[in-house]
Amino acid sequence: MKDIKFRVWYYPENKMYYRGYQKWLHVLLCADDHGSNDGRGLPVRRAAYKDCALLESTGVLDLKHREVYEGDIVRVNYKGKTFVDRVGAVPDMFGSKKMHPLDELLKKYGVPGSPENLEVEVLGNEYEHPELLKEASHEN
Repeated sequence: MKDIKFRVWYYPENKMYYRGYQKWLHVLLCADDHGSNDGRGLPVRRAAYKDCALLESTGVLDLKHREVYEGDIVRVNYKGKTFVDRVGAVPDMFGSKKMHPLDELLKKYGVPGSPENLEVEVLGNEYEHPELLKEASHEN
């Protein structure tokens, strides 16, 4: 089973937090622990849900071994077809229904099923680099 991880865009600071944990009445925002806390992050602040955008990890690693999250702007190359676009919501049941975690994006560009040899590169995200959304388009 996939470990469900979130990073969090915190609107009041216009800042991305390395990890976020959903608590009963708040979100716990964490800074990068650089491996010292098993990658769970270092708690730095409590935030109201309304002030946060929780972005789920897809479980996919890009060419530089970075995790791909919802809201990331990615360049995808598959069998000579290249496109740049935003990663949408991770399908709730992708593991049990054999759906690819980037299913919505892949279908949009006509990539069938759960392809192997998919090259994904994170270029940025829609919060820190909104200008990338304007550039998002078919490249080939």
